[in-house]
Amino acid sequence: MTRVRRTFAATPVRSAAATWGAIVDTIAPLGANERATLTSATGVAASLIAAEAWGATPVIVSGVGPQLRIYCSYGEDAILGEDTNEESLSWAPTEGDWRIEMPCPPEDLEWVKAALADCSARLEAVDMTTKRGSATLEAAASPVPTIDVEAFLRG
Repeated sequence: MTRVRRTFAATPVRSAAATWGAIVDTIAPLGANERATLTSATGVAASLIAAEAWGATPVIVSGVGPQLRIYCSYGEDAILGEDTNEESLSWAPTEGDWRIEMPCPPEDLEWVKAALADCSARLEAVDMTTKRGSATLEAAASPVPTIDVEAFLRG
């Protein structure tokens, strides 16, 4: 399975809600029907970004094209931007049949699951401290490292 990584600068570079907005702009281009679904989850996603849940554990977007893994950088890492990669994608991962796994602190899992269920069945909260769904288990079993396919193709 091919994986692509993107890392978005979060606080203090931008607010948690603005960070989610940048992520939505990347995974659901303007005019995409999925934008409304993702925008409806802004409050929940912003609270997870503010809790720094996406620093070491990725959001996983599965659907058409390579699996997308989204991280956030915080504090000095966000300011320096050395690991930040917010480049646009060559595909729209939310076209067709897609789903997003959002890592969540275990103490918030119950309310986040309920809130995301109100937004869409395609959005799922997962415990950031444990192995996650088939995508994570497959990745853990796979010897293939996560690569940035687009950067590789550009040379």
